[in-house]
Amino acid sequence: MPHEADIPEIRQIFLSATAQDCKAYREAVRDFIHDNIEQAKVFLQENWAEGGNFVEPVCKRKVDECDAYMGLFGYRYGWTPPLQRRSITELEFRWAVDRWNTGEAPIFVLRPVPGSEADRHLRDQAAVFHGKLSPADAEADRAAQQSFLASVDQWASDGRIQVFYNDPTQLLGKALCCIKNWDQAVLRKASRSRFEAPGVIPDSELGQISRNAQIDALSAALEALRERRTERAAAFLIHGPENHGQLEFVEFLRNWQDEWEGMDIRCGQADEPDSAESLICWACSQLGEPLLGEPSIDGLAGLLATRLASRSVVLILRTLGREARRLALFQQRFWQPLQVALAARPPGGKGRLYCFITDHAALADPPEAGFRADKLDTDDVDYRHILALPPLGPITAREVRSWLKDLRKNAGITLDEDTRSAIATYATTPDGTPPNVYNRLNLHGFWSRAR
Repeated sequence: MPHEADIPEIRQIFLSATAQDCKAYREAVRDFIHDNIEQAKVFLQENWAEGGNFVEPVCKRKVDECDAYMGLFGYRYGWTPPLQRRSITELEFRWAVDRWNTGEAPIFVLRPVPGSEADRHLRDQAAVFHGKLSPADAEADRAAQQSFLASVDQWASDGRIQVFYNDPTQLLGKALCCIKNWDQAVLRKASRSRFEAPGVIPDSELGQISRNAQIDALSAALEALRERRTERAAAFLIHGPENHGQLEFVEFLRNWQDEWEGMDIRCGQADEPDSAESLICWACSQLGEPLLGEPSIDGLAGLLATRLASRSVVLILRTLGREARRLALFQQRFWQPLQVALAARPPGGKGRLYCFITDHAALADPPEAGFRADKLDTDDVDYRHILALPPLGPITAREVRSWLKDLRKNAGITLDEDTRSAIATYATTPDGTPPNVYNRLNLHGFWSRAR
């Protein structure tokens, strides 16, 4: 537990807004935060001493370096960099979402209450600049901003808070509270952690125990996919009897940096996992992209094709629900149509889609149509099918000993042979069922020595 003085608080804030129409508000927010938080530094693009460089990479670097992002959004879409289809303001928001892509995030969105004094001011300021454009360009800017704001609403649809204000005074107070409340929450969480039991092992580590068969099969299948350069997507099934470590294995996959380095990793579950429409909406929200109109496979394929032009995407679904035909429904209504729609689009880069679905029951033997459970790395694999990894099973003492031995390089924990044997015997008694093994390993407390 670090000393409270060493706990990271928000010190550098990236304030994103269209510069001219939001000028008075963004400068007021900057000055008010500087006056009331001694250690804070708010970055505005016009104040950077970065002459000679291109705006886009400098902005991205600033977002990556800051401790928080604050988006002050009005009614003007703004400048779009060359070769981009999004404005610099929207790109900054996307970069922040990508940087803090899971859980709570220091991303603060400030918007005017409709019909308020602030709303009228921002609309009037945007109208001034729209008046300098041709009618077609002005309408295009307004439409692009509406689409962007809709995508911000979609990003916030999982329960995140957007901050709405009525006037400049309320804006300043709420902007300051965003920073102070976040810092206080960080301190409270750090204080609570003093009283947590030592030696709690991350789920991503537990998910590796006894899973060599699954990891080896997946690694071989991924290599085979990459050798088939025309294939753009593959889906894999994680399965096994209920309560056999599915969620821990998902956490391992999610944190498998050796395999996913540089890729866009998204993990969660749809509201209605047995509904294709719900799955489409979930995937779009994970990508941070607005889906205009009714949810459709073709619309999702278009968004994915754009993203895959620059990087690979990993989508991990924690569950497919309880519907009796959930696997068949996913394969027939979602995966196969999506795979076909992606294949029909012109190649736009080296990125691929890796989709993982999790089922809390063992796959039938033999598997039903549309699923493949053996030889996942051969040339005859049909990627419209779901590739089933070996089923998750019990954990043996030998497998625990092997995992404990590897901890020297994974977590800096060195255990002699007798200690490894004693821990493995204790953890796997009496039945080797994963939750029991995980609980006993945590209770032992040896993980407190992890670096």
